[in-house]
Amino acid sequence: MSAREEILGRVRAAVTRAVPAPEPFEPSRRRADFAAFAAQLAVAGGEGVGPMPASEVSQRVADLCRRLAPAERVLASDAALLRLGSGPWRPVPSDAEPHALADVAVAILCGALAVAENGAVGLDGREARPRALPVICDRLVLLVETRRIVTDMHAALAQLPEAALFLAGPSKTADIEGELVLGAHGPRGLTVIGIDA
Repeated sequence: MSAREEILGRVRAAVTRAVPAPEPFEPSRRRADFAAFAAQLAVAGGEGVGPMPASEVSQRVADLCRRLAPAERVLASDAALLRLGSGPWRPVPSDAEPHALADVAVAILCGALAVAENGAVGLDGREARPRALPVICDRLVLLVETRRIVTDMHAALAQLPEAALFLAGPSKTADIEGELVLGAHGPRGLTVIGIDA
């Protein structure tokens, strides 16, 4: 048997062997922990707080708001108000025009999910109304259930509608010399509160 025939025989044998199919990608089963998410969020310039039980969230967010914006305007979405109850925040006006939100010191919204690979939080488009709020406020606080942390963007995109908005840390820009500036065209700070629900 020639070398050529021997090689062809090995190739044919390899091709005819049953090769197990890879496991199907099921994003809903891929989860990550809050520590992994918070580490990536810190790299992006944000802060992860928690995880904490749902019973502690209102007090911790109230303390955070008093520290970040004492006696300034704090707004919370309807979903956030359901979680928080009363505090130093007010509901987002339903008819608010973007220019009327320019003085918002802290905006509190509920994230639909968080992505461990890059520290991003996905907001359902209905939660970010008006759409300018998460980018016009001075500081942004996002509430995310830890059971809604996924490992990567593939899993996140599979679970959110097309109108989703992803945020990863405060806004950032840099000049040609590499001088990084936070908050130039969006919130100067992003805090994500992990909730064990």
